[in-house]
Amino acid sequence: MKTKPNPMCQNGFALKLCLIILMILSGIEAIAQEASPKDRHLLLSVFNSGTQLPGNFITLPIHPGVSAGIEFAHNRSTVNRWFQTAKLGMLYHQYSQTAVQLYSEGGYRRSVWRGLSAELRIGLGYLHSFTDVPIFKLNPEGTYRQVSKFGRPQFMAGGALGVGYTFRKAAHPWRLQLDYQFYVQTPFINEYVPLLPVNVVHVGGAIPLSVFKKHKAANN
Repeated sequence: MKTKPNPMCQNGFALKLCLIILMILSGIEAIAQEASPKDRHLLLSVFNSGTQLPGNFITLPIHPGVSAGIEFAHNRSTVNRWFQTAKLGMLYHQYSQTAVQLYSEGGYRRSVWRGLSAELRIGLGYLHSFTDVPIFKLNPEGTYRQVSKFGRPQFMAGGALGVGYTFRKAAHPWRLQLDYQFYVQTPFINEYVPLLPVNVVHVGGAIPLSVFKKHKAANN
């Protein structure tokens, strides 16, 4: 039995994804140049993920993850805010995979009442997965060899709904955030699961970057 070459390598799939990510990050950098420092926030969250269809908010067992990123504002309104994010995340799904995520989201946030807000985000990006169990393929000599441990380049696309509360009386108002995210990971396993649905619940916050600038100035 002859093992077929990986079509992703033949088609330059990884190279195409990297070019897409570079284009996204270039756009984000342009936004960052236009936005004032007080419109930028550091995003941090811990999350739990599950491979299920949309609507499953709590999945067990726990599959933990962490993410960090930057948020840039498109406009100056504090009531209706259009924004962009750039995020880096990592998740662990026992018996399935460890994945590294690099993605961007475009979003809209509406201030509801006394610091409460609701938002919608849509995003896409790059995901690199490492299988949690060894994978072997049969070679022409009739023996099995282990597939490379360097993982597989993949694509992720989805959206998120979130609610937040901004501590407006703080010297540097920061936001506590609860998000429900759904995305698809592809190509996962071409033979029978090309699209892997993933539900994620994030708990985290957004800290204005002006906090760190003022702290640095005070130390100087």
